[in-house]
Amino acid sequence: MTYGKIVAITSTALLSFGALHGEETNGRALVMESIAAHGGTEKWYGNGQLQFRWTYHMTDRGADAVVDTVQTVDTKTLAVKHEVVGKDVTFGMNNGVDWIRPKDAEFMPPPRFWALTPTYFLGIPFVFNDENANFAILPDTMEFEGKDYTQVKVTYNKEAGDSPDDYYVLLIDSETKLTRGAYYTVTSNLLGRDQVGPPKFISLDDLQDIDGVRLAGGHRTFEMPEGKIGEQMRFTEVSGVKWLPKGTVDLAVPE
Repeated sequence: MTYGKIVAITSTALLSFGALHGEETNGRALVMESIAAHGGTEKWYGNGQLQFRWTYHMTDRGADAVVDTVQTVDTKTLAVKHEVVGKDVTFGMNNGVDWIRPKDAEFMPPPRFWALTPTYFLGIPFVFNDENANFAILPDTMEFEGKDYTQVKVTYNKEAGDSPDDYYVLLIDSETKLTRGAYYTVTSNLLGRDQVGPPKFISLDDLQDIDGVRLAGGHRTFEMPEGKIGEQMRFTEVSGVKWLPKGTVDLAVPE
C-alpha cells in the first residue's frame, strides 16, 4: 500500500486551482465530491480515533486463510494499532515506524504492509485526499452489477510511502458521487514478490452511517481478467466500527 501525506484539501480551494491544472483538477475535484458525499473531510479527520474489526477471508487460498484484527487508527496522522483476534499479539505503525509485540511474534502479511491496509480500504475514498496523489478521469465508464460508473485513476509521486508505483481506479456514481469500489495493484516489495501483482477489484458494500461518515459494512474482492471485473475471489467482514475520542487508545510506538 502507498501511504502519502494526508491533507485536508477543500472543494473551494480546488475550484480556484482548476484553470491551471485541467484534467488533474477535474479528477481531484470529483474525488473530493465523493469524499463530501461520504461525510466530508471535517468529520473524517475530526471525529476522533476510528476503531473497527476487519476480517479478511482469502478464500482463493483456502478456508483457513483469514487475517483478523481489531485496529484503532488516527485518521489524520495514520498512526495505527492492531490487536490480533485470538492471540496476545499487537502491532502497528506511527510516523513511518512499524512495530510488533512481542517482538518475536509472527504475523502474516508483514505487519508493516498490513498496518494501514485495512484502513486504506475501509477509508475509501477519504484516503485519497493526499498531496502526493495525482488524479485523472478515464474516458470510459466501467460497469459493475448492472450500473456504469465514472472511473478516476489515482497514481502517486515517487516520494509517496513504501510503494509509490501502486495505482487505484475508483468507481464513482455520477449521480450520488458515492464510491462503489476500486481496482488496484500491489507493488510493495514487503511481500517478497519479484513482479507486480495482478489488479483486483474491491467493492464497498452495505454503506453504513458511523457518526456522519459513510463507510462500507463489508467488501468483496474480485479478479480482474483482461481489465474487466470477473469472479469473486475473497470477502471481508467489517464489524464493530465506531469513533473513539482522540487519545482513547495509545498509538505511540512502544519502547
